[in-house]
Amino acid sequence: MKYSLETVIWLLLLLKSTDQSDLNIAIIGGGIGGTSCAYFLKEIFKDLVNLDIYEGNKVGGRLATVIMSDGNEYETGGSVIHQRNKYMSNFVSYLGLQKRKSVFKNERLGLHNGKDFDFIENDNYYVNLMNILWRYGYSIKRLQEFINSMLDKFERIYELQTNGLSYDSIYDLLTAMDPSFVNYLNISVRDAYLKEERFSESLITELVQASLRVNYGQNTNVHEFVGSVSMAGMDGSLWSVKGGNKRVVEKLLEKSKAHLVPEYVVQITKNNDSYTLLTNFKKKATYDYVVFAAPLAENQKVPITFSNMPLALNKVGKYHQTVSTLVVGEMKRTKFSPISDDLLPITIISNNENEFFNSISNVEGVNETGSLNVWKIFSQHPLSNNQIDHLFENVSDVKVVEWLAYPHYQVPTESQSFHIADRLYHINAIEWAASAMEMSCIGAKNVALLIKKHFHSNELNETTKWSHIEL
Repeated sequence: MKYSLETVIWLLLLLKSTDQSDLNIAIIGGGIGGTSCAYFLKEIFKDLVNLDIYEGNKVGGRLATVIMSDGNEYETGGSVIHQRNKYMSNFVSYLGLQKRKSVFKNERLGLHNGKDFDFIENDNYYVNLMNILWRYGYSIKRLQEFINSMLDKFERIYELQTNGLSYDSIYDLLTAMDPSFVNYLNISVRDAYLKEERFSESLITELVQASLRVNYGQNTNVHEFVGSVSMAGMDGSLWSVKGGNKRVVEKLLEKSKAHLVPEYVVQITKNNDSYTLLTNFKKKATYDYVVFAAPLAENQKVPITFSNMPLALNKVGKYHQTVSTLVVGEMKRTKFSPISDDLLPITIISNNENEFFNSISNVEGVNETGSLNVWKIFSQHPLSNNQIDHLFENVSDVKVVEWLAYPHYQVPTESQSFHIADRLYHINAIEWAASAMEMSCIGAKNVALLIKKHFHSNELNETTKWSHIEL
């Protein structure tokens, strides 16, 4: 009795998998990218895979919190998630977490130019709408339509990944979403919006610039894709996780059953079909696959040495420093009159790049607490005592977190590879398109699918050697 070639291969793969030795995978980085990749790999390989996550700092990466003198905990890193972010939304539901309810009502936004305000939100919805239309014209409506259209195209990635498709580079991944997205990487958001979309100058220099100052600490010279992602985060359809966004990372680590190694990897040595990792504690371990879930940049926090690699790995670009300062104190409200005249929660974004801060805002606690005396300031450099005193009085607590938050975006942007060497992958390549929690999850899913593709390709090649067998 003869069976088809496909049936024979499938049967042999099935028999082989029941007696398969464990698949060992190392993930370097315990943030949202690393832990979501561990979750996806566990989902794919089940009990076949052993996962080690190397994280020398706190689990969560850039999703971090601090406790202030008022006894409440506050986000210092990635703070908000868009309502159309499917992976983050699904994680919260699946992991038994909750979306945080906002305790601030009638929060007002002001765009400051270094001397006074270009725009201040009004409490009255209709008055505010008229003010926006008066200042920015119909461009504001067309921009909203443009962003919604982009998000519609962006969402194609979820169906593609559900169908098991994976991509070697960010160019390939963006092209799969929509072929026009690659062009977005090679033109500044300013030129694209002004010359191609014909949006008004004031909309670009005020609203778009403000979004980039608060979200990425940069200006409208960044490429169009990240500029548009930044604008998507300004439409108010945002949420956070109760208890802190880091709770998603902690729960993913738990669900993946990955083993946490609280050490930094400092050296990676390539063997024939594996890699040996060396940590800062001089410990060694060997793996079938290695996944980078951390920046691989010129100024990365912990440098890693590569040994016995067939080609030199070029580190691309630099990451941009952002400083998050939390202050418990009273704002000197005369500094920002009239937005600060009323006792309402406020966010002030400075579009003046010579100003010492990017933004100042009242900040809610991660457990649904709120105080008008707790503030978060984003800046390019650590604030001096004089600068803090310039803004606040009766200060009782200050916490400072410096982090290399996201790439320093430039035009043009070269295509970065997720598959940087045989059995060696890089989730954070996707950050050169845009840095966001959801983007990290998409990159993590892509890498998990690339490993699946490579693993089964090797298994298939090995099995087809016996495809002449008759059963």
